[in-house]
Amino acid sequence: MASPHFHKERLAEVLRREIVAVISRELRDPRVPPIVTITGINLAPDTRNATVFVSIFDDKRKAADAVEALNNAAPFIQRLVASRITVKHFPRLYFKYDDTMEHVEHIHQLLKEIHDAVG
Repeated sequence: MASPHFHKERLAEVLRREIVAVISRELRDPRVPPIVTITGINLAPDTRNATVFVSIFDDKRKAADAVEALNNAAPFIQRLVASRITVKHFPRLYFKYDDTMEHVEHIHQLLKEIHDAVG
């Protein structure tokens, strides 16, 4: 029997793939840019809730609007994705902005400033 951890990882990957497809091909909200990157999915232990981390390359205000639009469209996205995959309990989706790339860019800029100051 497969471990529950394997099941969660596999479910998260299938969810990621299908959510990306729905957002890019079927979601028609002008607040959501055509390219939204899902950086990760955190499934609850019982897999009834899923936090979907998204990265949106735009200014912070537009990114916040896009995440709000995704959360408003979550029931629509859930319905379409649930029709494409078979699971006992389809998780409720919550979208959250992932600002990891901003932190990476900030650290890169600081390191560059230090390098320029030293050398």
